[in-house]
This record gives sequence, structure tokens and C-alpha cells, in this order.
Amino acid sequence: DLMLAGGINTSTPPLVHMVFCELGALSRSSRVRPFDAGADGTLLGEGGGVLVLKRLDEALRDGNRIYAVLKAIGQSSDGRAKGLMAPRLEGELLAMRRAYQQAQLDPASVGLIEAHGTGIPLGDQTEIEALGQLLGGRKGSIPSVALGSVKSMIGHCIPAAGIASLIKSSLALHHKILPPTLCETISAELGLEQTPLYLNTETRPWIHGGRTPRRAGESARR
Repeated sequence: DLMLAGGINTSTPPLVHMVFCELGALSRSSRVRPFDAGADGTLLGEGGGVLVLKRLDEALRDGNRIYAVLKAIGQSSDGRAKGLMAPRLEGELLAMRRAYQQAQLDPASVGLIEAHGTGIPLGDQTEIEALGQLLGGRKGSIPSVALGSVKSMIGHCIPAAGIASLIKSSLALHHKILPPTLCETISAELGLEQTPLYLNTETRPWIHGGRTPRRAGESARR
């Protein structure tokens, strides 16, 4: 009837840093800037987060404070690929399509995407391409879907990265606020102007006048 679920990363031993260094994934500038023109890799963070999960009707019955409603989770595999640092667009797109099909929701109804966004240029580029195919092209001159990555604030917490993103999205929905992502200059190579996405770099009220509730999507990659 009730579940505690989360992720914890309380220690990042030297070996993990060595592996990420060998992979060329660590930022030489010692900062994480997802989707930035100067992005040069990620940084490793530590932390932990836990969610209390409960059936919606029972949470309403018991008068619980509800931060968000989890509608569906999609999964897929990249299959044979070039390696950990070279994710495949097909795998990411399949996972997201499965989630929205299971939830019976139109991806276009989402107003916020919390991206995996590690600051590793190839991964960020692949993620934007997958999201672009999922959401379709931009309609009109004004983008409609905010994009962000909590890793710009806390780094990549590896096993705790997903829960950090989910907590961020849940709080954004609860407080009706679009949280900022640290970025100096958005990379032109991403082609964001061809998608409904815009990188949200300032705290903004989540103004919403649509027929559907406020909705956020998680784009997580492990």
C-alpha cells in the first residue's frame, strides 16, 4: 500500500573517477554545463533522495500531500552500440514512446522536460534529437516546452541521478515553477530552434492555461 523508492550515492571512490577520466567523460573546466556551447564533460556528485509512492485514490482518501502523479515508465535497450559514451537515438526514442503510449498521453501536452543532460556533447546532442522526434517540429515562432537538467547544479550523482531529477520535476509541478538550468551560451549545434524545446535558464512561474493538468516528462539514461 505504500513504497519508499529512491537512489543513493554516498561515496564516489577514486576508481570511478579514474574510469570516467579514461572514458574522456569528465569536464576539464571543472563545471557541468548541459547543452552549453562550451560543454566539455560532466562532474560526479554525491547525494540521496527518497520518494513516498502511493496509489492516487488512497492518497486522496487519506488526505496526503501529493506532489505529482506518476503516470508511466518506459524502458528500452541500446542493443549493440559503440559504447557507454555513445548512446543510440533509437533506444532513447523507443523508451519515451513506450512511456507515453502506456500513459495514453500526447507528448505535446508536456510543458517541462527534465533531461538526462550530463554536459557530454554527444550525449546531449543525441537526447535533443530523440526529444525532437518525439515532440515533432516547432509550431510557430515561440517554443512551448521548457528543458532543464539538475546536473548543472549538483553534477552527475550516478545511481542517485534519476531520483534527483524526479524530485526536481515533482517540486516544479507542486510549486508551479519552472526551475533554471545553468548555461552561458546554448549550443547552436543542438538545433533547439527546430523543436518545441527551449532551455530554461531563469526561474519562471509555470503559467498554464491548457485543458490538461501541468505535465512534466523525465528523460533519463543509465
